[in-house]
Amino acid sequence: MLSSNSTGLLELLDSPFTASPIEVLEDGAANEEKTYGDVFIASEAIISTKALEIIENLVDVFLISLLALLGIVTNILDLAVFTRQGFRDSVNISLAAIAVWDLIKCVCGITIRIYGPLGWHSRAYRYTWKSLTTPTLVFANYVSYVLAAYVSFERCLCVTIPFKVKSIVTPKLTFIMMIIISVVVIASFGVIFFIYDITWVYSTHFNATVAVFQFNSFHKNHGPVVIAYFNLIGIVNPIFCFIVIVTCTLIIVYQLNKMSRFRAAATASAPANKSQTATDTPTAAAGPTSTSGANTAPGNTLSSRDRQVVKMLVVVIIVYIVALLPRFAHYAGKFLEPDFAYLRRYHNMFTLSSYIVLLFDYINASVNLFIYLTMSTNFRATFYQMFPACGKKTVGNGT
Repeated sequence: MLSSNSTGLLELLDSPFTASPIEVLEDGAANEEKTYGDVFIASEAIISTKALEIIENLVDVFLISLLALLGIVTNILDLAVFTRQGFRDSVNISLAAIAVWDLIKCVCGITIRIYGPLGWHSRAYRYTWKSLTTPTLVFANYVSYVLAAYVSFERCLCVTIPFKVKSIVTPKLTFIMMIIISVVVIASFGVIFFIYDITWVYSTHFNATVAVFQFNSFHKNHGPVVIAYFNLIGIVNPIFCFIVIVTCTLIIVYQLNKMSRFRAAATASAPANKSQTATDTPTAAAGPTSTSGANTAPGNTLSSRDRQVVKMLVVVIIVYIVALLPRFAHYAGKFLEPDFAYLRRYHNMFTLSSYIVLLFDYINASVNLFIYLTMSTNFRATFYQMFPACGKKTVGNGT
């Protein structure tokens, strides 16, 4: 028979949320005195357990597994193209770093979801597989959020002070920042793994020995502080990144529109300047010179290539914004309704919400290749050079 603490940990690992051991620790700490018997029986308020199981098989086992497989392929292709192009450009370095973490997320995601086929053979195997593989996630999505925030901030500087930023944001600095961000984010979240151990216990529910999470001695001394810290940083991280991304994106869009208006005005004034040059006296020939000087005004200092890169990155950043919205709705539900949580009244609804959060996360982790192919001429050219069969139709159309 499992203890109530072990039961809570075990039951949550059968939920779809990829960070399930962490969520169970959060709620397990608050419910250590409750006894659920051998397994927690969720209330069927709003959504039934049977319906939730069907949704789990459809969304978590099938759709997210497909997205994870797609993400593995697309991110490997991204990295192959970036490697062929070289890393002399800071943009390639930062996008390659995002691709690495998206790849890690997708590999870990598909590894965990082997629990689906295992569950067809044995629910005990399914349970144990989740327990053993969930820690491999290493919070890859949180690293991607911070990297996306860094990229948006860097591109914001690029469009506001292009000449200065190129001498500051060098490829070497970008590489160092990618390493620092990755290490710091993983370390800041990884502390949660110190408060529990994976142990093997006999479950009367499964009538078999299964792997479960149990609080350890470190939790007895530091558990409440660690869990409070983890809850805080788990909310602060995506919210902070969201604010940075949205703010920088708005500034970038404003600057790009400003540049477009400047170029339109300069183009419209060009015929008039030519006519004036033909009729004015030689001493007035300075007219075109002043117009040329206007073309070097701050609003027109970004090259055509840089503008296209910025536009592409804006699309990537907008995808991040959309992917974060369900997560914020999830947080809002937890804040507004205390029973909207694991092992509480709205356990099933909370689990369904977790599916939606995960679905958007994996969509975000798998679509960048298609954005690059659509919006980046250099990326598309390199891709078709490496995989000419994919570009035959495009080359034939002359685009």
